[in-house]
Amino acid sequence: MIRITAMSGSGISEEEVAEAVKMLDAGLNGFHIRKPRISRKEMKEYLLLYPEAYRNRLVLHSFHDLAHRLKLGGIHISRSHRKRNRMYRIRLRLKRLMNSGLIVTRSFHTLTGVAEDRRRYSYAFLSPVFDSASKGTLGSGYSERALLMTLKQARCPIYAMGGVNPENLTRAASLGFTGAMLAGVLWRSDRRPHEVYEAAKEIAEGISPARPI
Repeated sequence: MIRITAMSGSGISEEEVAEAVKMLDAGLNGFHIRKPRISRKEMKEYLLLYPEAYRNRLVLHSFHDLAHRLKLGGIHISRSHRKRNRMYRIRLRLKRLMNSGLIVTRSFHTLTGVAEDRRRYSYAFLSPVFDSASKGTLGSGYSERALLMTLKQARCPIYAMGGVNPENLTRAASLGFTGAMLAGVLWRSDRRPHEVYEAAKEIAEGISPARPI
């Protein structure tokens, strides 16, 4: 089956935590927490709302030290992290050595980046894959042939991100993606977030990523 991850909203609410826990309880592989406008203190308070049993599937996009302190599952390396000095990269290497199960992810916004990046990640995102206003139209700059050719060259699993919803998961798999990220569709749908995830999971269980050609 194609694997599914999910992204938090930008704000903080106990309702979001409750919905995330329902998704994790239903089998969500990972819940990415990206909240660019909050402080470290606010982030810590938010993370502590999650029961300990679910924290090993949370992936943090900022304040990476909290991932270690609170025993979270992983960290996402943003562009600003990648621009940091050599000491940061050494500390990241040490974190991975001390915790072989640490999830480390990043995002790509070009196919060239996917093909040329030689670093190893647990998985990475390619965005935006779909036009958010449609169910399956490819985003600007991507073609089916280019995706199929490039994704098989990647050194890690690549997940579709941007405009992903339950209805276009089959399309994502046919293009060669190993997984997909549910983001805006969770928080802007008429359905509850966990209901959107459960609909996506049911579809995902019936499909497989495309085989290399």
